[in-house]
Formats: sequence, structure tokens, C-alpha cells
Amino acid sequence: MTYKNISEIEKKVVSQENVIIGSGAGGSTTAFELLKKNMDSLILEEGPAIEKNFNNNFRNIGTEISSLYKNNGATPIYSSNGGPLIGYGQGCCIGGSTYVNAGYFSNTPSWVFEEWIKKGKVNFSYNNFNNYINEIKNEINISTEELTSKDVDSKKLYDGCRKLNWQIEKCERFLSNCQRRNMCPIGCPSKAKQSMNVTYHKKLNANNIDTIYNCKVEKIFIQGNKADYLIVRDRISGKTKKIKFKNLFVCCGPISTPHLLNKSKLIKYNKNQNDFEFHINFRIVVKFKGEKINSNLSTVSIFFVREFEKEGALLSSANSEIPYLLGTTSHYDLNIKRDLFENFQNYAIYIYQIKAKSKGQVKDFFGMPYVKYTFDQQDYFQIKKAILRISELFFNVGAEFILFPIENIGKVHSSQEAQKVHDMINLKKLHLISVHGMSSLRSGPESSQFTDYFGRLKNFTNVFINDASILPGNTGESPQASIMSFVKHNVQNNHF
Repeated sequence: MTYKNISEIEKKVVSQENVIIGSGAGGSTTAFELLKKNMDSLILEEGPAIEKNFNNNFRNIGTEISSLYKNNGATPIYSSNGGPLIGYGQGCCIGGSTYVNAGYFSNTPSWVFEEWIKKGKVNFSYNNFNNYINEIKNEINISTEELTSKDVDSKKLYDGCRKLNWQIEKCERFLSNCQRRNMCPIGCPSKAKQSMNVTYHKKLNANNIDTIYNCKVEKIFIQGNKADYLIVRDRISGKTKKIKFKNLFVCCGPISTPHLLNKSKLIKYNKNQNDFEFHINFRIVVKFKGEKINSNLSTVSIFFVREFEKEGALLSSANSEIPYLLGTTSHYDLNIKRDLFENFQNYAIYIYQIKAKSKGQVKDFFGMPYVKYTFDQQDYFQIKKAILRISELFFNVGAEFILFPIENIGKVHSSQEAQKVHDMINLKKLHLISVHGMSSLRSGPESSQFTDYFGRLKNFTNVFINDASILPGNTGESPQASIMSFVKHNVQNNHF
């Protein structure tokens, strides 16, 4: 793959058999599967080319991470019924969210998939789904990691679960063995992290598949029941190009994809059609007594706490570089931030991920996408459980205090104080984020559903959706592996 910008293309009108919008898990897998069919494609990416913009200097990438997210990582998920505001992170760079995320390879659980089958949301078996998963594993190196002296944050999870007899398992990751693994979740100078940038993109590069970066698709134009061409604008120069195609694959993510289709009048949501599903990330910061557990280098979680998995809750460690620590504690006072900065080696971030019952719909605000959602009270109870469970675990393994993502509560030094937080929690004071959205354009027998069982946009013969939008529902896990599996199913079974 050669990375280009619009200024490098001399033709005023570009014609391509297959055009793919988005270079993340969905777009990259689409291009790779088309290549297997001896079909060329052109990939359009709104964000920058990492190699060109960061010159492979990734050591302090945490300070620049916001530039690799759409809207600086703050696309709003706004509640219509009193729920908290949630910031949504969409990767916006070559490789998309596969480049900026932690690289978990988490399979959708069988009981979730079987529920999708019962509700007519999917038309193939769990065995077939796992065949696609195994195909990915053969193409990309998936591995677990052993605990090292740098993984004290993960060791705390392990020790706490052993004391409480909670189920804990190693994470599978898009990650190979690497002596510099401590820097791999973002950037990865050794290229050990198996993001799309160093896996499918590398193979596409060898076959001369081009990616135009820093370009934003303004609108898709249709002719009858076909999409005919699109207009793309260079984000730096403002120059535009007309790109014609035979087939269009929209892989911008579960917010940007429906937003673009709606703006181009290819779809229209019903008034109360809330198909957008997501995970809530309840991020907490823990300071441990006198223990140096953080070297200010990005670390990966070795484990997932799965004790509450069937309730839709997972717990893991997270990237604890100073920029992330300060960002997570933005609502705390200067004294706490000063202590964190001076004693960062004693601090670590953990994420309690909740499979939200709340659902929403993608909306537009003067050309910018956001999600308006209906808050489900069950998510409130899950957040309250998270406070007590997190406290029970970490005060058992030497936590000095916990900083919850809640305004005006200060340091929590004990399970008794955590109980008080639990009892008085105010939804409006929560600082929540999400990085996993899905299902906004899922398939189904209902006329209100937008795609068929192979990702084709209903009412159009040549428009295909191949990203998290087409997942049948909330996976409860990191959706990247599931996205890639559904894309393989779609491309392998469609005739273009």
C-alpha cells in the first residue's frame, strides 16, 4: 500500500472498481478479502498517516494521542432522559481504532451469539463464526503475555482475584512476543502490536493497494438504486476530488458511517429507532502504598477479571502513562494532580467495562455527529456495583486510595467510604467514556433495519457496510475480532 494525499493525484476524476471508506478493522479486512478475490480497491482515510506525521517517534505518543481520534476523542453520547454525558473515542488515523486501542482479541461469547440467532439478527452459526475467528488467527499473530516485573498493575488484579476467589483469565491480544511490549498499545516501535498497520496493510502494500489519507468524504451521490460517486476533501489543503466506483464499502465506524449515509440521504432513522449500542468504561485510578508499579510507559493488561462477565462486566488494567493519568483525573483538584505527577510510579489506571443496556441513535449537529441515547436504569445499578467491587478488590491488595470518575467525592480510602459513594452517587457527576460502539446499522428481518445479512445496504445494489455498525448487538467484549469475522463473512459470501 502506498500512502498518498489528494495533491499527489493529478486526475480530476478518479475511477476505481472498489472504494473503501475507513482503514481500520473493517476497511482493512474488506480490502484484504477483496484482494483474495483478485479485486483491487482504493482506501480513503480521514485521519493522518502515522508514519508520515509522527516519524516513528512513538515514545511520548500519549501526549499526542488526541490527534489520532476524531474530534480529539470527545464525540458526545448525550442522554435524553437524565443519564450522564459520555465521551466516545473514535480512532481517526491509518489503522483506525486498531492503532490506538489496546489490541484485545476477544471473541463474542456463545450465549450472546445464540441470542442473536434466536432474534433473527444473524444467519450463520456460531461454528461458522469461530471458523472466521480461526482464519484471522492464522493470518495475524494472536498471543497471551506472561507477567513480567513491569506488570505490577496486572499482578495486583491477579492477587486480588485469588484472595476473593474471583475468576480471572489471560487476555488474548493482537500482539506478538516483544521485549518492548511495554510500549505497544499505542505506536509500538518494534511493530509487535498486530494492528492493521503492520498486518493486513502490509500485505496490501505489497500488492499496490493505495490509501489516500487526511481526506474527508463530504457526500455520496446516488443514481437510482446505486451509489455512483463521492466527493472527498483534503483536510489540509481543502482540495476536492470526485471518485467514481463500481462498489462502495463504508467502514467509518458505528457513528461516522450512519452519519455519512444519513447526510447523503441513503438512510433515514425512524424517530425512536435506538439501535446504537455501546460499552461504558468506568475508569478508576488507584494509588498503592509505597509500591512502584508504573514506569510511565504504556502497559498492556495481562488479565481480564471475568467473575461478572455474564452480568456484562469486565475489569482490566489500562495505559497508565502520565497524560492518561492526568486526563482521567481532570475533575480532581490541583493537590491530587500534583501528587499524581510527582509520584506517578505509585499510580495505575483500571477500567471496569459495562455492557450497557442503554441504547441510542446517531444524530447530526451542524454537520458533526453525536449520539442521543436513552439511559437505562440497569446501567446505574451496574455502576453502583462497580464501586463496591473495585473497592473490595483493591483495598485487599494494598491500595492507599481510589479516585473514582465522579465529581466532588475526593479520595476514597476504604470500603466503608466506597459504600458512602455508592449510596449517594449522582449520575450527572459521572465522568464516563466509551470506545466500543456497535449495531447502529445491524441487519434483521424488520423493514426498519438497514442492511441484509451480508452487509449490503437495503435498497442499494452496490453499497456495503463493513464495520461495527453491522454487529447484531452488544458483544460485551472488545468488538474488533467480531468486526473482522463479520466482514470476512460478508465479503466471502457476496458476489460483486
